[in-house]
Amino acid sequence: MTQKDTAEFLNVVQELAPTIVALRDSDVPEVRPADLNEISSGKTLVLWNPAFRSDLQRKWVPDPGYFRLDTLHEPVLEYMPSFSNTWKQKPALGQGRLFGNFEAYLEKPKDFMKWYQDLTKWIRKNYPKNSTSIGGYIGPDAQQFVADGGYLLPGFLPPETPEWEAEIGRTRTLAEP
Repeated sequence: MTQKDTAEFLNVVQELAPTIVALRDSDVPEVRPADLNEISSGKTLVLWNPAFRSDLQRKWVPDPGYFRLDTLHEPVLEYMPSFSNTWKQKPALGQGRLFGNFEAYLEKPKDFMKWYQDLTKWIRKNYPKNSTSIGGYIGPDAQQFVADGGYLLPGFLPPETPEWEAEIGRTRTLAEP
């Protein structure tokens, strides 16, 4: 997703359920809504639906020294926005991620998984699949980004090898009529 796609997705998240978008990691324990600059900075965010838990606090992580939300035990989803970079001297967009932990032993609210499924269902309904083995789905503005010559990358910056060029180049078929 581009920043525009992310903004659209976060609006949908809000339409489905009142949700607080916050930083997972911070220098303070209190959880507050993230501002737009924090959302676009490539930091890991959490989607917190207060219907599943009315209060959250980050816990201190001594090394390297910051506060982090416990995304394993708390009923929150991790959202890692796509990152911007260059690859082969052209603009590139790295894959983001929406993730939750649903193992029974965690005893999270029953509707927590349904909320996640509603979000992923919206993504699958509104975004086409990535045509490469990288997988995932591609937002409409990201499709235009590819049509304009940009690259879609996995969740990391891959080496500029012929193998990666062949794999990443397959995404360009999305942009073709």
